[in-house]
Amino acid sequence: MRKERMKFLIQGILLLLLGFLFMSNPIRQGSLFLMIIGIALTLIGIVIIIDGIFLTQVLKYKLFRIAEGILFSGFGVAFFLRNPARGAALMIYFVVIMMIVLAIVNAIAVFKLNHNIKWLAIVLNILVIWFGFQSLLDPQLAVAIFYWTVSFQLIFTGINHILMYFLLPDLSSV
Repeated sequence: MRKERMKFLIQGILLLLLGFLFMSNPIRQGSLFLMIIGIALTLIGIVIIIDGIFLTQVLKYKLFRIAEGILFSGFGVAFFLRNPARGAALMIYFVVIMMIVLAIVNAIAVFKLNHNIKWLAIVLNILVIWFGFQSLLDPQLAVAIFYWTVSFQLIFTGINHILMYFLLPDLSSV
């Protein structure tokens, strides 16, 4: 349980910092972020391929891991390192949808708790969902404004994860 709490705290701090980083200069930070994502996805794919070849035992799982690694690496190279504009749109939509799903799951989990700050976490999750739908449903939204809404989502999700660090011990009583 302690590892999960630390994971929430570290994720929360990283998401909070990433959100503030996006706010400071959204276009420049966005392109840097996309390059880092492309490199990370490519390296993750390579690690998955190595895992599939050397560490996975069963043949069908070995083939699945290799295919998964090829997809990760190909995704990183094709969308982020070769064509950052397409990668940017794809990544922003992915981040927005991921945060909406995460906010829904967190709100449901926190709602069952008997803790005083659970309503703050629920309000933050509702804000994340609202900003997410604003980003997804308005195709005319300018890139800078789009990055700002994503940065607000990152900040609110970061604060929520930091709150989860303090709420997590109570999850064992649910």
